[in-house]
Amino acid sequence: MFLDALIVGLVTSFAKFIDWWGLTNQLARPIFIVPVLGLCLGHPTQGIILGASLELIFLGNVSLGGVMPSDITLGAIFGAAFAMISGADTATSIAIAVPVSLLGTLLFNLMEMVISALVPVFEGFIHKKNFRAYNRLYWAQFAGYQFAWFLLGFITILAGAQAITRFVQWLPDWLQSSMTVASTMLPAVGLALLLKMLWQRSLAPYFFLGFGLGAFFLYDKVSSGTAASDGKVTVVGVPTNMMSLITIAFFGFVIAALVVMSELKSAKDKQNASRAAVATSAGTSDGEDFWLFIDEGVGHVARSGGASVWGEGSRSSEDGG
Repeated sequence: MFLDALIVGLVTSFAKFIDWWGLTNQLARPIFIVPVLGLCLGHPTQGIILGASLELIFLGNVSLGGVMPSDITLGAIFGAAFAMISGADTATSIAIAVPVSLLGTLLFNLMEMVISALVPVFEGFIHKKNFRAYNRLYWAQFAGYQFAWFLLGFITILAGAQAITRFVQWLPDWLQSSMTVASTMLPAVGLALLLKMLWQRSLAPYFFLGFGLGAFFLYDKVSSGTAASDGKVTVVGVPTNMMSLITIAFFGFVIAALVVMSELKSAKDKQNASRAAVATSAGTSDGEDFWLFIDEGVGHVARSGGASVWGEGSRSSEDGG
């Protein structure tokens, strides 16, 4: 258990190092860091499976403007670590990862407050040109930040793995079955959150086209599930014929939708172009009328011996003459 806790602490510190100081924070996501954890703990296959499952859960979780909705890295590492050490399944890993990721946000904000409190000290060293003290404080807060995450992972696994194992064993079968069903729904929720940010009407046919390609060509059976009174879920698969009439009708509908949307876009572009041409011609006509009015006024002034033809100035100049 001590060695497992040490490995989890080191992987947590490494993931936070990549997330904070690395070139990209994508390497700290579950799809990468959980297989690394599984490889270090001696469960490479389970690490890949858990990494893919947890990545689907947090797929729509994006940090924007420095705001972290949940600590994906911490939740994925702890959830996967407890599942690997205790021998639990993917549903248990997800059930642990989601609340831990929310708790990790509070811990991250607390560390941010501590680091932000050091900014005036750094500024004081810069004003005094004490660069040696500046470098010492910089590396000290860097080491403290990394050690805090290592200590968190180490103590949590060392003190909590057995408690989590006993807690999972204590859960009734119906609750574990419910967690299994919920774990199969959460990937769809993650994809829905991502799709909500990217959704456009012009992309809708391509979405259904991709769904059809995956549903009709990658899978050759339709699955249905039934739940028994004791909470057990039974999944039954029924083989289907490839390229049935429903399949052909589905792709025909998608192609028709693409054609209709293309025609509507072309008609709209032509309408906008015609409106722009009318506006341009109207603007040119108004400009020509203006300069024609100026030319006629100047010619009339020349013919009247210097008198203006506009407003009261015309009459006053004639009276003065």
